[in-house]
Amino acid sequence: MKKIRKILATLLAAVIFIMPQGAALVNAAETPGQTASRYIRAIINKIAEDYRFDADKDAMYEAVLDYVMNMDPTLLEGSIKAVTDTLDPHSDYFTQEELEQFVNVVEKAYVGIGVTIERVPEGIKIVEVNPEGGAFDAGMQIGDVIFQVEGQGIVGLELDEASALIQGDEGTMVNLKVHRGDADVELSVQRRRVLAETVGYTVEDNGIGYIYISKFALSTPESVEKALADIEGQGIKKLIIDVRDNPGGDLSSVIDILSLFVPKDTVLTKIEYNDERFSTELKSNAKFKKAPDRKMVVLVNENSASAAELFAGAMQNLGLAKVVGLTTYGKGSMQEFMRLINPPGFQLGDIKLSVAEFTKPDGSKINGLGIEPDVRVKNAYEPYDASGLTPMTINDRYSIGAKAEDVRAIEERLTVLGYYTGNVDDTFDSFTASATEKFQSDLGLYAYGVMDYTTQNALNNEIDKAEVEIDRQFDTACELLLKE
Repeated sequence: MKKIRKILATLLAAVIFIMPQGAALVNAAETPGQTASRYIRAIINKIAEDYRFDADKDAMYEAVLDYVMNMDPTLLEGSIKAVTDTLDPHSDYFTQEELEQFVNVVEKAYVGIGVTIERVPEGIKIVEVNPEGGAFDAGMQIGDVIFQVEGQGIVGLELDEASALIQGDEGTMVNLKVHRGDADVELSVQRRRVLAETVGYTVEDNGIGYIYISKFALSTPESVEKALADIEGQGIKKLIIDVRDNPGGDLSSVIDILSLFVPKDTVLTKIEYNDERFSTELKSNAKFKKAPDRKMVVLVNENSASAAELFAGAMQNLGLAKVVGLTTYGKGSMQEFMRLINPPGFQLGDIKLSVAEFTKPDGSKINGLGIEPDVRVKNAYEPYDASGLTPMTINDRYSIGAKAEDVRAIEERLTVLGYYTGNVDDTFDSFTASATEKFQSDLGLYAYGVMDYTTQNALNNEIDKAEVEIDRQFDTACELLLKE
């Protein structure tokens, strides 16, 4: 009798374990799928705990996976995504479309007509024309407003919708109609693969060369080499290299750029895999064996990541530059695509997987730690000085066609706040109206492009709150270089 009671008690305990899990089926916070998933895990765990013989939990999970995939094979791609979601933030699954977009980002390239655009009431305004694009060759000008693409009107479309119509296969032509002043012009423009610029440079008044690298794309080494040649061709040997807000990019790109500064065969980084047989050192491929006579500072901040950290860490570690700014992001991992093979009936993308870590030249870690600057400096902000702006009287409403000195005051303020990029004058034109509409939309006002009294008051209020960033990091870099 005691034995029977013991068996019944054991069975009751199992029921008590299962029932609360089952009761949670009515939990409104869960979807049915989440409930089912949690429930099958609980069952498998309980079976593994109480089953008299050896229970293989992996085999049970594989059985569930086989059953689900057989019932609905279309879940394959989503299941792969779910797997990569359990890994580090830099491992991910890309659909074919996402993969193409990612490659374009790495290459900093796109297929289009080679323009930078903004939305205005009349259509899509051209604010920049890339000399390498088809638009440049077709005679498109800054200020042109596209209002038709292949005969289809685009007035009122969002930027991404209009861009989708303009873009297309490389080498094809797209017919556009644009407003240019008082005339309408028809243009036939070739779509091309265009490289976006990732490097900017200048020579400062104090005689210091400044190079900004926004991303390490495949085209970046050539651009840095040209910038360096131009700056040093002017006899300048003091350089600031700015990789603040640089998210990284291509490994071969940063190695080639480091090779412009680091003597031949010097170790630039160590790559560490799980399998030590694949671990390696990457060295400079420079043509010189002694570093040129330069004095350099590398600027970094908390958004400098990956290849930007490799660059800053190597320059610092090898004693070729001081690092100024804030501790960097701390992404010292390297990703590779797995090159998935499509099973019959599927069109899969690929998995970007973290397969290795890269270090500083001496082997010290970057991942999770970042690069500590030699001189830690945080930028400051101060209120914007509006004393130089044209006074705004707020005694009238302004819409397209209006002319007044208050319009100049309005455009000046919209420019300061980043809404207006046109010529500042006394005329309230379509571009002023577009900037006004965007400002109104962002502030939750009625967005109709008319500068009414309420909008003018809001504009003055935003100017009163505006701040200007004081680039102390850049100033500190200059001070360090000028002391030497």
